[in-house]
Amino acid sequence: MPSIVEIVVYDAPTAASRGCGCGCDHHHGTPSHSHDHHGHHHHGHNHPHDHHPGEERDPLAAAGMELQTRALAMTLEAAFPGRVKVEYINVLKDPRGPGLPQTALLCSLAYPPPLIYINGQGRFAGALPVERIREEVGKILGCDS
Repeated sequence: MPSIVEIVVYDAPTAASRGCGCGCDHHHGTPSHSHDHHGHHHHGHNHPHDHHPGEERDPLAAAGMELQTRALAMTLEAAFPGRVKVEYINVLKDPRGPGLPQTALLCSLAYPPPLIYINGQGRFAGALPVERIREEVGKILGCDS
């Protein structure tokens, strides 16, 4: 019976946009070469950050999910004081990343980032549905009171 619910947000902000830094180049149709360029890839056009691999899409995307995770943590802490632990892991930068099964899932593009795990079980992918996570946590905590 869990007295603390653990939520982990596994994010790979650049995995969907180009090679994801884990050495796998099996991206379906290489999305980075087809997005918003009418089918052809113009060098220099719309790629101001080409010298930072993986950041040309939206440098705020990573920070955005991290901030959303923090907001989620605050929401859950207000709803369930001291009973929820929320962690954000950018699998591309975290030293644990290469060994995590979630990294492989995100890099294979099987699921869109982020992956939301509650008590070690994958529950959501592709978004951070705060209300639904709060409901899930309430159900988990509700059954041990």
